[in-house]
Amino acid sequence: MDARQRSSASPAPARGPLPLALAVAALALPVLPACSGGENATPEGIISLSAGAAQKAAENDPATLPRPDGLRIGAVQMVAPIYEKADRRSAKLGYLRAGGTAPRGEKPAAFDDCQGGYYRVLPAGYMCADGDATIDMQHPILRALTRRPDLSKPMPYPYAFVRAIAPNYYRMPSTKEQLQYEMSLERHLRSYKKLKKKWDEIKVGANDVPLDAAGNAAADPPAEPPELGDSELFGGNGGNGGDEIPWFFKGGRQLPNISSFKVPGYAIITNRIARKAGLALIDTFMGDGGRRFAMTTDARLVPTSKLKPARGSTFHGVDMTKGWELPLAFVHRQDAKRYDISGGEMEKAGELPWHTAVQLTGRSKKVGGARLVEAKDGTWVRDSDVAIAVKPSELPSFAQGTVKWIDISILSQTLILYEGKKPVYATAAATGRDGLGDPKKTFSTVRGTFRIRDKHVTTTMDAHEVDNKFELRDVPWVQYFEAGYAIHAAPWHDDYGKPRSHGCINLSPIDARRVFLWTDPPVPDGWHGVSAGKATGEGTIVHIHP
Repeated sequence: MDARQRSSASPAPARGPLPLALAVAALALPVLPACSGGENATPEGIISLSAGAAQKAAENDPATLPRPDGLRIGAVQMVAPIYEKADRRSAKLGYLRAGGTAPRGEKPAAFDDCQGGYYRVLPAGYMCADGDATIDMQHPILRALTRRPDLSKPMPYPYAFVRAIAPNYYRMPSTKEQLQYEMSLERHLRSYKKLKKKWDEIKVGANDVPLDAAGNAAADPPAEPPELGDSELFGGNGGNGGDEIPWFFKGGRQLPNISSFKVPGYAIITNRIARKAGLALIDTFMGDGGRRFAMTTDARLVPTSKLKPARGSTFHGVDMTKGWELPLAFVHRQDAKRYDISGGEMEKAGELPWHTAVQLTGRSKKVGGARLVEAKDGTWVRDSDVAIAVKPSELPSFAQGTVKWIDISILSQTLILYEGKKPVYATAAATGRDGLGDPKKTFSTVRGTFRIRDKHVTTTMDAHEVDNKFELRDVPWVQYFEAGYAIHAAPWHDDYGKPRSHGCINLSPIDARRVFLWTDPPVPDGWHGVSAGKATGEGTIVHIHP
């Protein structure tokens, strides 16, 4: 992760998000920090220097006020910013993802640097109906990209990793074009036909674990994965006539290019995707020659024979309001054991399954050079086999009342959610792989006290941020708190409880969603991301220490 200037000033007590009516009224408040995460820059155009009374009158017109059941504005680029004011120079409160829509006013509140007009949207802010967004609900992007992320699931889209270098097709390719753009395709297809069952095999995943309303695991995962057909595995949503090519790709049609990789309109592919890259999928259908294609969130096509379904870890933390107490531990070693030391030596007393949560008593002993911690059932566990969550000997000054704050220990590799002095959730995390090194010079996690700055349901993170050699698109539940440091789901690994990232806080998909839903500011309905501030709510405190 790029080392940038850090700050560790203790924040003021947290303040919850404003009610809807107050949030709308807060549009005139001071500028907020801009939301990061890959927004497309938009030319500002000519700024009017004489808005004057006419603009104020327009903004006070009741026809500019949005209604939940009223007209809508939609995003036609991957990111369509929502501004604090009717001005591109004002702070961004958040954004819509391509295909997403929000309630808008009947009339624009202002024009100035936006030819299509600035529309008020709910619950706060303004969107420019020009370039990134439109009020034309028949726009092909809005008609085609109807699948939204499923916020009820730890993996909000069907995901896949690229198993072999794959083209990002701009439109549905013919068999001849596939042979032209995919090296050794005939050999690949013969292998896929022979090994398809093995290559597409899935395991029980994060979305198979039953969850309660807060996002806590409500039961154990099933013993076997669900039986999913190819359509379900690769993004099929039951629309577009099943596996039939949808209208927007029929007869050589193509959608406007909203990918970050820009190409001329006559192109067949936009780029190639490296092996092991991660993708989120929103639809699938059969193409020329009976070959299946998946559509990614940027409306590009990838042959599914070159994808491996990814379903995320079933690991999760524990609800501290359900009888668990600190200290407790999470097993991060696959061959861990319980021990009986009543005879003065370590006698194996049973297996300790990987990812198990263990209630501890707080007692520890050294036996034969090994440090052991006592479980509540009287057995003992090697402390090197577990990540141990403990309550700090002294709570920080902001741990008062019901103030939300996140406690992250680098040495323990644990994350605990607190409300004042009360722990409400605990889990194992994976922080920077260089431990307590200098974050400016090593892959270490920054230490200090911060606040959540901006939140993204999903966003693309570069290889340097996510300890992966390849691009990972639509990383779920991303919460930036300082420069490029974020708390996020890491569905590409299962090593929670061990340091391994480039500095970010890696969580399992279940845990990342649980934390995301709990923290402030909440992401408004229909939005894909939000920035913390007065109009949206102050960010939750993040306290990172050794």
